[in-house]
Amino acid sequence: MSITDVQFQAETFTGSTLRGRLFHAGKKVLSSEFQWRNHLAKVLDKYPVGASIVELGSGCRRIRSDVKNVDLFSFPNVDIVADISSIPLKSETVDLIVLDSVLEHIADPQKVVSEAHRLLVAGGKLFINCPQVFPYHGYPAHFQNFTRDGLRHLLRDFSSCEIQTTLGPMSAWINFTAESFAVIVAGERGLGYIVAKALAMLPIFWLKYLDAFFSRMERSHRIAGMLCAIAVK
Repeated sequence: MSITDVQFQAETFTGSTLRGRLFHAGKKVLSSEFQWRNHLAKVLDKYPVGASIVELGSGCRRIRSDVKNVDLFSFPNVDIVADISSIPLKSETVDLIVLDSVLEHIADPQKVVSEAHRLLVAGGKLFINCPQVFPYHGYPAHFQNFTRDGLRHLLRDFSSCEIQTTLGPMSAWINFTAESFAVIVAGERGLGYIVAKALAMLPIFWLKYLDAFFSRMERSHRIAGMLCAIAVK
């Protein structure tokens, strides 16, 4: 039986099926993703408990106990169910906004960034993690990936913007190699896809640790798996 990307992602988020639990458990052992530096954790460390922090498109997770979660769906841990391009919060009331692996799923990302700009206090920060060299992953759809130039244009109304590599070139290569094999051999989603991707990744997943070196290079942004941007209002 075929399943949609939405169904598959929901299963992996919630662990509601054996397939979802297998995929989630497998990623802890075999994964292409290696962050040479946890940029989000470093940003969060700069804000004391009680600061006004909002994560948009949070899904089920809560990155810190005092962070307010906003999502389109009423997952566990979601505090405000809303379209993140129109959030029922007052302007200039938030110190930090987090958009982690969300903008690629938004048809009009500029509206979401503009809404974040409205909510932030003067000097407030917007943190973005987003894919650059990364396979399609629809939830419910995957509209675009972002280059450094694209992020700078998206954040042009902010006073400053720093962009760094989150997932490096080796993570990008491993992910694309394993994803290509899985999709060609077994289709887009399902148990066969999970097994095929795991088999393809088994001999090469360890190469991701080379990104501890490669991601430090300024030019790594050209072929990075994911980029992060830290913009100041």
